[in-house]
Amino acid sequence: MGAGQTCPRFNMAVLQGKSLRKTFPGVVALDDVDIQLSSGRVHALVGANGAGKSTLVKILTGYYEHYEGQVFIDGRPVSLRSPMNAFSNGIEVVHQEVDIELVPSLTVAENLYLEAFATGHSGTVVRSRQLRKKASEDLARIGFPLPVDAKVDELPLHEKQRLVIARALLRNVKFLILDEPTASLSLLEADKLFDLVEDLKNRDVGILYISQRLDEVARVADEVTVLRNGKVVAHFDFVPQLEEIVEAMLDSPQEELFPKKEKRDFGDVVLKVEGLKWRNRVKGVDFSVRRGEILAITGLTGAGKTETLKLIFGALKPDSGEVFLEGRKLKIREPFDAIKMGIYLTPEERRKEGLILDKPARENISLPFLKKLSRSLGVISKTQEVQYAKRSAEKVRLTPMDVERQAQYFSGGNQQKIVVGRWLSGNPKVLLMDEPTQGVDIGAKREIYQLITEIARNSAVVIATSEINEAVGIGDRILVMRDGKVVYEVDRSEANTQELLSYAAGVKS
Repeated sequence: MGAGQTCPRFNMAVLQGKSLRKTFPGVVALDDVDIQLSSGRVHALVGANGAGKSTLVKILTGYYEHYEGQVFIDGRPVSLRSPMNAFSNGIEVVHQEVDIELVPSLTVAENLYLEAFATGHSGTVVRSRQLRKKASEDLARIGFPLPVDAKVDELPLHEKQRLVIARALLRNVKFLILDEPTASLSLLEADKLFDLVEDLKNRDVGILYISQRLDEVARVADEVTVLRNGKVVAHFDFVPQLEEIVEAMLDSPQEELFPKKEKRDFGDVVLKVEGLKWRNRVKGVDFSVRRGEILAITGLTGAGKTETLKLIFGALKPDSGEVFLEGRKLKIREPFDAIKMGIYLTPEERRKEGLILDKPARENISLPFLKKLSRSLGVISKTQEVQYAKRSAEKVRLTPMDVERQAQYFSGGNQQKIVVGRWLSGNPKVLLMDEPTQGVDIGAKREIYQLITEIARNSAVVIATSEINEAVGIGDRILVMRDGKVVYEVDRSEANTQELLSYAAGVKS
């Protein structure tokens, strides 16, 4: 705020969600959740991946038309069945991927009044000069100096966030949801955001601050709610010791899920990574993994796990760093190079990046190895392709055992089996697995863990997982990543889930 400026004040307000419940086929995403936001307070919402945070946000912002429970503002029931319902009740969200809320080819001024243009209520703000003048006056009034003529795609990320928040303030926002707001910010930009959060409190805006970075929570929050498995497992009217939050976030380890591992000697180093860097997301990662070893890389969303695996596989091009396979430095320009060398990847987004959904399991399994299954002149041997697919499907115990069934008609767990089965008969030297059990049921998890253990007998396996318990349960050795760096390493026998989460969340450094 500039000198002499006063913050616009809103009426004190309270937003309450009571007994909120949302189910999907076979999954209870949110189960009898109560939440309250009050003017001028920051309510932190924390929980591991899959805890239900995104589902709750989508209910409060009108994204879901159907859910159970009720939302109240100042004791009055309100219907939130569309984003416009949320807007009209003064509820807005700033997403982690802030670009989805802006039109990059338009100016700051034009983005500021997008809603008015879209609804035809722009009034006299139609000429460029008038638009710039109004934008400058409105931004000055709320104390948000932004370059009104600048194109949005020229702005740094923290200024894009300020633009979205400024737009919300001009619409008299009462409740603002900040969803992982610092995930892509530098430390300096994050400090500016924290100052902005304090400013918003002074304007009597109620804030739901969603973050897995507990050091941030300690800095900005007035109260904390912890979600786990879709339920509220703890609420604090103050910010407690961070270890208490960590303890509430952690579920009890489900050790029966994981195959019992016999102590064994590992072979020589198969994969070695040195000084791997990419943009601001991977910052000098080093590690090695031996034949017969399962290396689990864990960390919170945005830690750099996915990017690290994609850099090794050639799906991203590193800014610097080296990858060695069996002592030989590699030049991997694209995934095809990695596949030729026996380095395979099962991606996090299997439906988007790992499968062709309208093709049968047979084609999805055989796709990377069509050359081996081809006769002269590049003609694919259908007989060999079917045999290859069936062998792979049997190894992963695909259900139903029908390689002609389209991938989209298999369950999530069996879709993951198709992606894993694709590589088994290729005899991988290194298998990279990104979130291998995400979105699959407990029975499928158990089978996938068994598969991973079997693969590791003859290969080096690297798993990236946001589930701390999974890292401890399946990994022989565990690395913790935070902000693009490896911040902790421990053998499975000495691993402690609470300590791992403390490093991942920034409680320990």
